Amino acid sequence: MKLQKQTFIVIAGSMFLFLLLLTTFIRPMLLSDALSMDEESMVRDLDRVHNTIQMEKELLTRLNQDWAQWDDMYEFATGEQSGFIASNIDENTFMNNRIWRMMIVSDEDDILLDRSYGLREEAALLTEQLYQLTPSLNNYFIGANDSFFTVSVQRILPTSGIGPDAGKVILARNISENYIKRLGYDLSLDMTASVSTGEIPSRSRSIRSVSEQRMEGQMVFRSSNGDSYLTLTVDKPRSYYLTKRDVITNFVGYLLALLSIIAIVLYIMLNRIMISRVTGLSRQLNQIRQSKDFTSRVEWQLHNNDEIHNLGHSINGVLASAEYAHEEMAQMATRDQLTGLLNRYGVIEAFQALTEQTEVNIAFMFFDLDGFKRINDSLGHKMGDMLLRKVADRLSEFVDHDKEIIARMGGDEFLMLLYNHDEEQLKQRAEYMVGKLKQTYELNDMKTFITSSVGIANYSADGQTFDEVLQAADIAMYEAKRKGKNQIVYYHSLAEDLEYKNTLMLENDLKFALKNGELYLDYQPVYTASKDRMIGVEALIRWDHPIKGRIPPNVFIPIAENGSFISDIGEWVLEESIRQAVAWRENGLGQIGVAVNVSKMQMRNKNRFLEKLDALLEQYQFPPEQLQIEITESDIFFFDGEIIEFAKELRNKHVRVALDDFGVGTSTLFNLKNMPVNVVKIDRSFVQHVPSEEFDTKLLKGLYQLLDGIGMHVITEGVETAEQAEFIRKNSSSNIQGFYFSKPLKPEQVALLLAQEAAYSQVAADSSK
Repeated sequence: MKLQKQTFIVIAGSMFLFLLLLTTFIRPMLLSDALSMDEESMVRDLDRVHNTIQMEKELLTRLNQDWAQWDDMYEFATGEQSGFIASNIDENTFMNNRIWRMMIVSDEDDILLDRSYGLREEAALLTEQLYQLTPSLNNYFIGANDSFFTVSVQRILPTSGIGPDAGKVILARNISENYIKRLGYDLSLDMTASVSTGEIPSRSRSIRSVSEQRMEGQMVFRSSNGDSYLTLTVDKPRSYYLTKRDVITNFVGYLLALLSIIAIVLYIMLNRIMISRVTGLSRQLNQIRQSKDFTSRVEWQLHNNDEIHNLGHSINGVLASAEYAHEEMAQMATRDQLTGLLNRYGVIEAFQALTEQTEVNIAFMFFDLDGFKRINDSLGHKMGDMLLRKVADRLSEFVDHDKEIIARMGGDEFLMLLYNHDEEQLKQRAEYMVGKLKQTYELNDMKTFITSSVGIANYSADGQTFDEVLQAADIAMYEAKRKGKNQIVYYHSLAEDLEYKNTLMLENDLKFALKNGELYLDYQPVYTASKDRMIGVEALIRWDHPIKGRIPPNVFIPIAENGSFISDIGEWVLEESIRQAVAWRENGLGQIGVAVNVSKMQMRNKNRFLEKLDALLEQYQFPPEQLQIEITESDIFFFDGEIIEFAKELRNKHVRVALDDFGVGTSTLFNLKNMPVNVVKIDRSFVQHVPSEEFDTKLLKGLYQLLDGIGMHVITEGVETAEQAEFIRKNSSSNIQGFYFSKPLKPEQVALLLAQEAAYSQVAADSSK
């Protein structure tokens, strides 16, 4: 944004701020009395409404007294005049007197008449409540559904008022929408009414402004039994406020016009004295930036030797410094700050220069220091940096001529590029370098040594681009570490074993799969045996490789477990599963359980897992009893002590622990005795031949009896046929998981099933009423 524009905005903004502050403090004071007058007007209107309703109640009481103290009514209530109803009470009686309901009850509590018009549900609902009301000079307020009624109950007496009563007459008048409209019309007010249940507001009246133009007053009438209340709302314009607001608005408009003239004059003066000169300097600097000619200098107009004049001198001084710094930065952009070697960007440029030569057989020697993290952690980063510099110096000694390049790729990784004339000679040089790197290093007063693992790949035999050859060298280096470190591995030797190479490539790709969003979760529902309810889902991880497509879990899970990134993937699975369950819950689909598998590495590093679990349960407010952590039985044989402690920690947090693949591991019954688990998941191998094979059928039936006897919750996996499901229903209370009920689904498919299940339950509930 140009300086002229900024200056104009500052001046205009200052004027606007002045107006804002002026109106902020003055406007409320000027409008305060108008607000009070509007509120007083509303109070008067509410009093009018209240008095009118009271008068209506009194009129209803008088009407009821006229009916109740009438000899004809008295004789009808005592059974002497059977034609009273036909002669005196018909639809016109109700309409003319605006009566919604009339009940006549004898002194023996027999209902002699119960008639109402409209509101059938309320009529059925209120019969007992009206019947139990006792005669009173005061009216009752009764609420039902979305309606409210005022009720008068009077004793039946002779016209003279002398003698025993013969029962009671109940008259009810509906405070309907039409009634409220009529009342508002009579009082020249805009009125609405609503009936509510629950806690009754403490204040019977309230007044508030709903907008700048209108205000709202409310009166609350509680029902006689206190279980509901009627809210009458009066909406009217803020007349006093709007009138005074218009006066103030006109005043602010005149003031704004005056301030605008002042702002324009001020801007012209500032532009002449300062802004145009600074703009000229800025324009020249912008031209220098676009031309990237740091040898250029700015010129300016002399004006009393002021600060802008000094600024021009300072700019030229900065340009001189920038010219020098630019030369240094050109070097720093391609050089590693710590070692002075080429960095990743520098080595790419050098590689491109090498490939322009006629000879393009270039060897990539990728060095990774073994045990550097141990030295860095134990001796500190300062000593680690010193060691890296000494390693860089030693690597630099291996360069024979200017066409061989050493670069630091980051951390403790180094890369050497050299022409590969002869494989045997390359091998000898690599062995010589590894041996030299292994020799002692002096770090101040300490001596240490470090080894290196080296991977070697060739351009263009092992790749057509820099990144492809570097990745091949990285794979070879990683294999050197797997072989015991301090090794040299050639990528072409790995290429002969295609399966092994594919595994290494997958392992390398899996390092970045989570970051690149290639991993996702499917969810397989777990149902009750009768399939009347989904009780939970099991989260199943999937990998959609961008090139190879879908990679089966039994392929990439072992790779992840052998690497150092299984814990990161496992924590992602845990968080994504909890997040998805919470999303279903917040979408009104109910709270269902979610089961998550854990790896051996996560159980061995239980402190990290449990800290992450606590954080997620708190973050998502997820009930721990709805989370099920599944431990594969075969893992217990190798890590039984650690897993038992891990399971105990989970149980203490009220998280469910399941023993997965039950029956395919070792010492199964012994595991049940010692493992603190809630759930046993019977492996599909027990169900596969049921009920066709007698042995398998008896074995599964015995398992159910055993697990039920020790009070273990059971889930049967791998159920694929109706016969299997029927057998499980008859012989156990086990829940079921398998393709017979559902395959693993996407989150939105699970949401659809939950919505359908909720709809069926509602239909069943409605039909049972």
